[in-house]
Amino acid sequence: MIIIKNSGVVEPLGIRILRESKLQLTAPTRNITDSADEFDGEIDFGTELKNGSWVLVGVTDEGLSATDKMQVRRNLATHINNLRINGAYIAYESDPDKKIFVKTEGRAEIEEYPTWLKVHIPLKVDPLWVSTNEQLSWNTQQSVGLGDVYDPNYVSETITLFNTGTTEAPIILELKGPAINPEIIVGGETLKYIGILTTQDILTINTEHGTVKFNNVNALANYVGSFPHIPPGENTIFYDGDGQLMIKMYDRWI
Repeated sequence: MIIIKNSGVVEPLGIRILRESKLQLTAPTRNITDSADEFDGEIDFGTELKNGSWVLVGVTDEGLSATDKMQVRRNLATHINNLRINGAYIAYESDPDKKIFVKTEGRAEIEEYPTWLKVHIPLKVDPLWVSTNEQLSWNTQQSVGLGDVYDPNYVSETITLFNTGTTEAPIILELKGPAINPEIIVGGETLKYIGILTTQDILTINTEHGTVKFNNVNALANYVGSFPHIPPGENTIFYDGDGQLMIKMYDRWI
């Protein structure tokens, strides 16, 4: 994780960000159009978000010796190379609940001055900010009020998700058996797995990557349904069956 602190220092790069940095507030978009012989002109399918391009420009502290500058160069080269290979999340200290994924794009440059260094790091940036906190919901929660009796075997048929972001978010549904041909309803869509889960089995549906795994083995052939995302606001998921259903989600912002 890379943190841009309130002071302007970028950790762990050890540089202070300059105003000439180009950090876009929102992701760019492109229009999606197509044409067909039977239509006059193009068909507009709306817009989609694209990866953005940032340029992070920063300077080191002054007063560095030649040996200090060499060590700082090595440190920067290590971090920049890791950004190129693996990427990393960037977050602002002033808004620690959101992060955005970046990777080095193109050639980074380090300018050398008598007692300090200046670095330019071009970055390819994901179009969406993501919550730093994973939201977990499951179907064995029970609200107990005055006069109510707690039932440890209680299983709710509904799970309420609150997407506090500004755009739809994918989810991971993790069902632990026992269950037979379980059906989960998300946004009016029925997701069904054809098969039997024992108490030792786990079914995982990832709507971001479009995968279905049974005990971590591809089980897409036994799955019927789409891979829905959760829109902003309050959402209800229905599961009337045995076993424990856990839902994982990260809110997202444009």
